[in-house]
Amino acid sequence: MDYDRLMTLPRINSLALSADGSRLVAGISQYDEKSGRLIGALWELDPARATQARRLTRSVEGEGQPVFGPDGALYFLSSRANNGRTALWRLPAVGEAEQIATRPGGVDAVQVGAGTVVIQTSMMPGAVDAGTDEKLRNERRSSGILHTSSPVSFASWELGPDEPRLQVVDGIDLAPEPGQALVTSEYAVTPDGRTVISTWSVNQGGWLQRQLVAIDTTTGERRILADDPGAGFFQPTVSTTGRYVVAARWRDPEPDRAPSISLVLFDLTTGESRPLVDDLDLWPSEATAPAFAADDSALFFVIHDHGEQPVLRVDLATGELTKVAAGGCFTALRPAPDGTTLYAIRHHVDSPHNPVRIDLATGDVVHLLPQTTVGGLERIRTVAADGVPLEGWLLTPETDGPAPLLLRIHGGPLASFSSWVWGSSSWVFTDAGYAVLLPDPAMSLGYGRAFVERGWDGWSATVYDDLMAITDAVEQRPDIDSARTAAYGESFGGEMVNWIAGHTGRFRCLISHAGIWDHASHQGTADLTGYFSRQIGTPEDRPERYAERSPRRYLGNITTPVLVTHGGLDQRVPAGQGIHLFNDLQRVGVESAYLSFPDEGHGIAKPANTRLWNRTILDWLATYL
Repeated sequence: MDYDRLMTLPRINSLALSADGSRLVAGISQYDEKSGRLIGALWELDPARATQARRLTRSVEGEGQPVFGPDGALYFLSSRANNGRTALWRLPAVGEAEQIATRPGGVDAVQVGAGTVVIQTSMMPGAVDAGTDEKLRNERRSSGILHTSSPVSFASWELGPDEPRLQVVDGIDLAPEPGQALVTSEYAVTPDGRTVISTWSVNQGGWLQRQLVAIDTTTGERRILADDPGAGFFQPTVSTTGRYVVAARWRDPEPDRAPSISLVLFDLTTGESRPLVDDLDLWPSEATAPAFAADDSALFFVIHDHGEQPVLRVDLATGELTKVAAGGCFTALRPAPDGTTLYAIRHHVDSPHNPVRIDLATGDVVHLLPQTTVGGLERIRTVAADGVPLEGWLLTPETDGPAPLLLRIHGGPLASFSSWVWGSSSWVFTDAGYAVLLPDPAMSLGYGRAFVERGWDGWSATVYDDLMAITDAVEQRPDIDSARTAAYGESFGGEMVNWIAGHTGRFRCLISHAGIWDHASHQGTADLTGYFSRQIGTPEDRPERYAERSPRRYLGNITTPVLVTHGGLDQRVPAGQGIHLFNDLQRVGVESAYLSFPDEGHGIAKPANTRLWNRTILDWLATYL
């Protein structure tokens, strides 16, 4: 699948189910050639597939994040008719859409419970309403931001001067002086509309530790549901009756212990809490919110499992686990009120996102829109140097002779090659004639806690051994040209490419995107400086860790040509790491190039940029392979 074909595919990114289960709406983005942008729209789907999908919204600016209210009205976000600022709109079951809430800082999210609509926005410090917020913004002449605590940035943006807020539409500000407490917050509203369950970040020396809080929507009174200095809470979900809340608990890493994820159940009636899913060898996915059954008897959630992300059901009373649906990766879980069906979005390495209907009695999965599947996908299995089984995916092109091999290395490192990728799709490379190996080395998710722990101390060295072992196995295949191989990685994968560069000359060329080059300088400049201190130790306490893990230590060994790519707005791995790598390679005479995207963050997302990114990588591969 070449890049142009990839860009024509619809991107299903959200799913909303009405309270009575009669309506299912998807947020779908499509590439617009004229504007060069992805433009979203809302489409109503027929769960029975008896009729075709019907487009509900249409504007140049686009729409997204659909949420049903209890009366059947559909809430969504759009910047149409609002000077480029995202506003909240309401589409009644019968009638035309109307704009119901605007804010000077835009509207970033919406959740609804009974008649209570809660939005997330941002306001300048000291602003008490939209009017004063607008005034403070207009009076601002300098771009300077005075920071009095760390972190100063997150992902691809600098924090401040405005602050995230939660507000009740036509009601009160639930956090009038939040500081950094609602940075990247996740929240839900109880069915009666009286309470917001939200994450609440507390600064712990450069690391925003997430509490779980309940906020009264009438008074703004806030009480803590969970506070653990050694863990943070994510993806709060409220049950259908409003009695329970479940949240993912992320136990923070330590230099000699990997993190872990569990699900904690909170009873809002009794105030008690207990682990619901704990000590599970295969981790729940913190990226996909769990969902309660309509009668609160069970919880549906997603786990990482050997290159897939299936749906599991846990009985709240007994703790019994049952696999509901497998064969891919599932997100956006939406249980039907009659208890027979679960709606979701399914995707996998070889198939993009598609809304599906899951029969809870049989596990049968039915796609609700035409499905695109790319061929040439094989499961690869071998054994690591220490005897541990290794797995991965091999994407094969349609060629007559042996194909050159591209080793791709995933980021994280707590991740897995299990999902469909848009920006740098591996299928673009198979279309150009390359076989692509997608391995899950040490620290990958879906293979048990021991598999994560075995890489935690050795870090790059252990991952390197695994990558070489699975590459060795694939290169023995008759359909692979072992004399023409390259390696490409992003984020932690980019760091591993940097490590590979100093440890072997087996690859003809390398591509490193947004990878750490020098751990010591990275720790003090990245957005999650406090997290990296927990993960590795501080540079003062564990200097040997920073020295031994830095790919830069092996600069003198590098002879392989390296293409370096980076986003200028990247705060996770600041662009200085890529520039430092490129300058070092140039200084010692290694053939290299640097592709910079000044307007991109940690990933490359804008269609024109992803087109150039893929083209440049293909040109680099063609030069050396």
